[in-house]
Amino acid sequence: MLTSDYLPVSVFACALWPDSAQSADAYTALPWLAALQSLEHKQPLQQLAAAGMHLFSRLPPDSACSSHEWAYALAAGWPENPGLLPFAAQAAQQLQLRCPPDHGWAFVDLVHGQFNQGHMHISLPGSLSDTKSEGFLHAMQPYFEEDGISLQALSPGRFLAHSPLLKALPAVSLDLVLQQGTNALAQAEPLATQSPAQRLLRRLQNEMQMLFYTHALNEQRAKPVNSFWLSGSGDLPARANPGVILHTGLRDSFLAQDTAVWARTWLKLAEQAMLPALEQGHALVLCGPQRCLRLQAGNSNWLQNLTHKLFTPSLTRRLS
Repeated sequence: MLTSDYLPVSVFACALWPDSAQSADAYTALPWLAALQSLEHKQPLQQLAAAGMHLFSRLPPDSACSSHEWAYALAAGWPENPGLLPFAAQAAQQLQLRCPPDHGWAFVDLVHGQFNQGHMHISLPGSLSDTKSEGFLHAMQPYFEEDGISLQALSPGRFLAHSPLLKALPAVSLDLVLQQGTNALAQAEPLATQSPAQRLLRRLQNEMQMLFYTHALNEQRAKPVNSFWLSGSGDLPARANPGVILHTGLRDSFLAQDTAVWARTWLKLAEQAMLPALEQGHALVLCGPQRCLRLQAGNSNWLQNLTHKLFTPSLTRRLS
């Protein structure tokens, strides 16, 4: 594993396309392959094609997190529990925020949900100004505080929450839900088998749906904010790899299925982040919906370099 010697690791979200066998996936491989192939004559992509590559991990079908979150956890040395990846606790630590020891941290994200028989199709509601986001926060706070959950702003549309209810509470990551499109409100478990904390969160989601249905903050919004998604729960371990960086620059264009913007961003990241990291001896992990590839710098032996130049397949072929 990458954590044994604490190598610096750069993890790139949404850098790979779905497996071609995943024909039922919302994203098919061919448009992404074609978009990146159109730029393969560029030198940064040719240089990356010569890097050493091997499979780093494959996401289990029933995982509660995305592949890039799982890759980050493996590289950082976090406990291998996909439902308890402490991204929220990490954000709180970076901001030097504190909560009582019996509390747990989690993210609360504003989302747009289309509801159908206990399930909802999740998407992001679009850009929110600081003022609008603060307005939603103030509207939500009394309901959360009544149930012992403290909320504070982190970024527009995203809040940090802490409560005893969130301690060791498994959660499905927002990135996984956005990629899959549909997921149950609370781990896809029947109501009768949910924990008290899960049932409380389901009730809070229902209350937010009613609160925001006719709220003035949603006026003239193409996608109204009508619910929230809780994720990023879990306790941060005392010892972890501090040299892991998660790059999410490809996420928005991938979720929007904008292959042209995605490919141009890919090329920019290859030149400005991937190649410099390889030159410094760092490991790269490129992530797609199901799998992650690890890249490392090629050998400097002149004969091997010549062989790479003459016989290395194209980047898209290697990444496939």
